[in-house]
Amino acid sequence: MITTKTNSVLLCALLCWNTSNALAAETDPRADALQASVWRDEQRIVDVHTHIEAQPERFERAARIFQAVGVGTAMELGSGTLTSQEGATSAFEQKKAVGEQTCPDLFMYDMLLDYSGFENDDWSQRAVEQVNKAYAAGAAGLKEFKRLGLTVRDGNGKLVRIDDPKLDAVWKRCGELQMPVSIHVGDPKAFWEPYDETNERWEELRDHPGWWFGDPDKYPSREEVLEQFLHIIERHPQTTFIGVHFGNNPEDIDWVSRHLDKYPNYMCDIAARIPEIGRSNPEKLRQMFVKHQDRILFGTDFMVYGRMILGSAGDDERPTDQDAVIFYRKCYRFFETDDRNWKHMTPIQGSWTIDSINIPAAVQRKVYFDNAQRMFASSMPPRTLKAVRIEDDFELDGHLNDQAWDDVPIERLEYTLKNVSVRTDLSTSVRALWSDNYLYLGYEAPYSKLTTAETPANEERHGLWNDDVVELFLAPDPEHPEIYQEYEWAPNGEQLDLSVSPSEKRLEWSSDMESRVTVDEEAHIFRVEARIPIASITSDPPSVGTRWRANLYRNDVANGVFLAWHPTLQSTAHVPERFGWLELIRAE
Repeated sequence: MITTKTNSVLLCALLCWNTSNALAAETDPRADALQASVWRDEQRIVDVHTHIEAQPERFERAARIFQAVGVGTAMELGSGTLTSQEGATSAFEQKKAVGEQTCPDLFMYDMLLDYSGFENDDWSQRAVEQVNKAYAAGAAGLKEFKRLGLTVRDGNGKLVRIDDPKLDAVWKRCGELQMPVSIHVGDPKAFWEPYDETNERWEELRDHPGWWFGDPDKYPSREEVLEQFLHIIERHPQTTFIGVHFGNNPEDIDWVSRHLDKYPNYMCDIAARIPEIGRSNPEKLRQMFVKHQDRILFGTDFMVYGRMILGSAGDDERPTDQDAVIFYRKCYRFFETDDRNWKHMTPIQGSWTIDSINIPAAVQRKVYFDNAQRMFASSMPPRTLKAVRIEDDFELDGHLNDQAWDDVPIERLEYTLKNVSVRTDLSTSVRALWSDNYLYLGYEAPYSKLTTAETPANEERHGLWNDDVVELFLAPDPEHPEIYQEYEWAPNGEQLDLSVSPSEKRLEWSSDMESRVTVDEEAHIFRVEARIPIASITSDPPSVGTRWRANLYRNDVANGVFLAWHPTLQSTAHVPERFGWLELIRAE
């Protein structure tokens, strides 16, 4: 039997219907959702193409640079194979361990295949076992370097084609496990042209002679390599292939566009190829990005080894951290401005200039992070909601205009619970504070139409989650995220809290939380200001650095949308293994 309880706080909750201009401290999340400067301030950018050496200092250097340029998640491409001597740790596991220990929740990791024994009949079976092991170890996908069809040979000396039938089992298994394949085939046309001073990429080839494939006795033609690549895309429609370096053919955007049209499982990243595509007609390229806005990913080919490489580099180049910041800023300049005839970010790739394409903000964010969030949803590191320390408690009024809220980090609910579809029109911001006595939450939620009970109930109401609500799921014991508290707040002032465990949901449980709500009918934004007694969350007094598992949700009935901060990829919000983090931090 479900019991209800009277909540004295709910009975006296203040609901303010506000049709005046928003107060200075209040924001419109819909506008922020389309501001590139906001994305960078909030570390939203996802770089899907980086290479970091398995040394703590290399990861630390990368993390410093990412912090400066707004990158909050990066893919470490080609983290290693899963094969090793019995009892030894594989190269993949070693690099992943270094990265996670040095920079937790920053990187995703792609596996590499071991081609040893390719000539043997059981290689395909063993390769699938490599993929299975990588998946179990947390690999986000499979990376294939520029070697198939060019340099990989079996034990008999035979060149291994990209479309060799022995590889079909690998591509198929990646599709079954939803592990995208980031594959590099071919290279710029100049790498097949004469190896001399007449080559427009001579400076680069002179320093990297192994990148030249112009000897027909050793290498197939560039066109043949691209054809082999298309064969596997066509043969495996359930597998996502990311053609790195702008689809593996950046000098022919018509070719890339044509095959994006033909193959729904073909994607591309733009890593280290802005100098090539930037020579295209800017309006034509802009239209291509708009047309294929769901299929293009931001990447840079940023590398940190004994030295740093920014897309490409000569032997004598030693870029500084500031050079790296400038490199990223030039990437942003390409997408966000109409600038013409400017020197690109990788001079060794060529002496020409490029033109920016100023794609619409909604397209920018898809390229910068939305597409990656969707494609790598199951591997995306959890984000952290940072609750800022305050010394003095304050009374709630639902306006979020207390000085304590100034400069508090913001997290946003913009993706649907299961499919990770972006809804910038409903972008909901969340901020958090903490004191000795309370955890404070502040939500700003745009709406088109509110769906609530006509008369707010005087008691907590079972089923409140079926109305418009914002929610917090909070697990104070990170070792047992399956035991958590659920908090809900509706725009009509109703609220609900309950305790959840694998065996039961306790609606009679009460945290004695408080909340106030305002509704701005003119701007179509409702705001929730809530506070939860710390003593109801945990019996252990928290301190700076305390981390709790958490997820944030919002139900919008009119639009049939349920948003999640960290999408569960299921039809339910009750998936504690998909929770992110709430961390208590000191005020700066």
